[in-house]
Amino acid sequence: MSFHFTLIKEVMKNTLTKWYVLIFVLALGACKKDEGELQLPNGFAVNVEQNVDIPYAVTSKDEIVFDLTISAKAEAKIQEAILRLDEVDLETASATANAIDLKYTYTVTAADVGRSLIFRLTIIDAEGKSVDKDFTIYVQSAPADIQVSIPAEAPNEVKDNEEVAFTVSVTSENEIRYIKTLLDQTELTDLTKETFDDPKEDNYDFAYQPTVADADKTLSFTIEVMDVLGNIHRQPYSLFVERSVEADFTAYYGVNMGAQFNTVHGHFFNTATGETYVAEGIAAKSADVDLVVFYSSGTGYNVTSPTMATVASNIYTIARFGDDGLENWPVRNQTLLKKITTFTREEFDLLASAADIEAVYEESSATASESSGGLGNGHVAPFKTADGKYGVLYVVNRSANANSGYLIVDIKMQK
Repeated sequence: MSFHFTLIKEVMKNTLTKWYVLIFVLALGACKKDEGELQLPNGFAVNVEQNVDIPYAVTSKDEIVFDLTISAKAEAKIQEAILRLDEVDLETASATANAIDLKYTYTVTAADVGRSLIFRLTIIDAEGKSVDKDFTIYVQSAPADIQVSIPAEAPNEVKDNEEVAFTVSVTSENEIRYIKTLLDQTELTDLTKETFDDPKEDNYDFAYQPTVADADKTLSFTIEVMDVLGNIHRQPYSLFVERSVEADFTAYYGVNMGAQFNTVHGHFFNTATGETYVAEGIAAKSADVDLVVFYSSGTGYNVTSPTMATVASNIYTIARFGDDGLENWPVRNQTLLKKITTFTREEFDLLASAADIEAVYEESSATASESSGGLGNGHVAPFKTADGKYGVLYVVNRSANANSGYLIVDIKMQK
C-alpha cells in the first residue's frame, strides 16, 4: 500500500521533537511504505495530530507518551488504530464519529538501552485496508552531555551563488563517535567526520554551496553528534537562500486548488498573481482566470482551460452556479496544457528561467489540449496561456478522490 504524508513542522532541539500535523495518504492495495509521493489514485487521507512532545532520544528513566488524534479527510472512513512495538500490540483505539483518540504511555527499561525502539502506528479503514507509520526513538544510557555551539557570525540568509562556511565548536563528556550534518534529514556525507585529534573536543567545519534549486527556500540543517556510549545531540540550523539574479518567472508553492464541490479552496487560478477564486462572483473575474480544476470519477483530478466545453456543460454549470456558471462568463481565456508523467521533482526545482519553463512545454512530445487529463502525484502539466505566457504545474499531493477534494501544486510561471 502506497502512502504519502506531509510533516508540517519539525523542531529538533536537544531531546525533544514537536510533531504537529502529519498527513497520511492511504491507498487501497497491497500495504507498502513509500517514502516518495503517492502513486496510486485510489487513496484516502487522514490527519494525525501529535498532541504532546515526542522525543527522538530517551534514557531508561523516561516515559514515552503517545497522545494521537486521528481524523478523516474527505470521504475517508477510518475504523481503528493500533500502536505496536516489536509486533506486540500496545494499544488499540476505535473510531467515534470518524475520528480516533489513541493514548498510550511506554515506560523505558534498562533492557532498552542502546536500542532504537520502533513504534508502529497502523490505521485501518472500513474495508480492512491499512497503512503503517513508524516512530523511531533511540534509548541512550544517560542524557547526552554534548555541547554544540554555532558561531554568532553564521549567516541565516545567503544568496544562491555564495558559499556558507563556518566552524562549529563541539565538546563532549565522553569521546565523540561522529559528527554529521543532515539537510532535511538527509545526510551530507562530505561533512561527516569520524576521526578526531581530541576525542572530546572538535572544531567542526560546516560548509554548504547552495544551488539554483535552493533559491527562495529555507533550508533546515541538523548537526548531529553521537558519543561512544551512543548518546546523541542534535542542533538545528536554518538558512534562507535568496536568488542572486532577479528571476524572470514567479514561483507559487503549496497552492491548494479545490474540485467543484470543495468549500474551502478555490477552483479557479490566476497565473499572473497566484490567486485562487471560489465560484461565487467568479464571472466578474473571468478575465483573470487561466486554469480550472475539477474532479471526475473516471479520470480523477483534472486541470483545464476555462474554454473547455464539457467543463462548462457538465461541471461548472449554469444550473448549479447560476450567473457564475462558465457559459455565462464574459471572458473565457484559452489555456493549452500537456501532461508529462516522467518529469522529476529535481527537474522542476532546477527550472531557473522563463526560457527553461517555455522549453518544458515546447519540447514535450505530448499533445496539447484544453485539459491535462487525470493528474497523479509527481505528474507535471506544462501550459501556455491565452496571452502567450508559459507555466509548469507540478502535483505535490492530492486528497482522496472526491468532487469535494483538492490538489496541492507548485507552479512556475513566466512573468
